[in-house]
Amino acid sequence: MNNRDMKWTAKEKKIARKAFDNAYKKEMKQIQKTIVKKVKSFSEEQDVWRLHDYLSKKRKEIDEKYDYRYSVLIFVFVRLMREGFIVEEDLEGLSVNKLESIKRLLDF
Repeated sequence: MNNRDMKWTAKEKKIARKAFDNAYKKEMKQIQKTIVKKVKSFSEEQDVWRLHDYLSKKRKEIDEKYDYRYSVLIFVFVRLMREGFIVEEDLEGLSVNKLESIKRLLDF
């Protein structure tokens, strides 16, 4: 079965939403820590614009990465696992097919 054609049960949707939201929160906390660090190290006026550029780049990355359409969610989870924002235990309860698809893509 194609990953884009997988059906999601109500239970799986709840598990997926929780993992997705937790990953988002983790990444946002990481960004917040980086911002605080950058602001504390400001030494010149141009640092404000460097921070703006950093935030613009991060906003674009976040908007592209966090796509909660079921047709692409397997791929989103693979990326979030690779980046360390989700671990396998976060997805416990998804069907064997979905977990196997994720593992296969991680190994690829």
